[in-house]
Amino acid sequence: MKTPCELVVGKILPALRASVVRELSGKYHMKQSEIAKKLGITQASVSQYLSSSRAGGTKMTSTFPKIQTYADDIAKRIVSGEERYDWYGVLCIACKDIRTDEEFCKMHRLASNLTGCDICQKPEA
Repeated sequence: MKTPCELVVGKILPALRASVVRELSGKYHMKQSEIAKKLGITQASVSQYLSSSRAGGTKMTSTFPKIQTYADDIAKRIVSGEERYDWYGVLCIACKDIRTDEEFCKMHRLASNLTGCDICQKPEA
């Protein structure tokens, strides 16, 4: 059984990070080493995100278009000079938002082999 948080960590956040990397590289023409420093990851990770050998390409972003919207926001914040801890809040908002998406709920039910589960749709306690 997988919890919703495990799916976010394993599927959504890597896709979001990969989208941010692609934005910073493609739209803002940042070097891999600079992207790595800004995101607190290795240059090798940046290279893997760009080649789609990490985070499984674009499947998650096509299933959850919100990922790209959040990635755009984060990339703009990074380019504008915001510190990492200032834009981390966007990651938390993205996580909460995507977890309430019906597609995410379906993905969770399939991954956990649960029928009738609605934990993703319940308001936070």
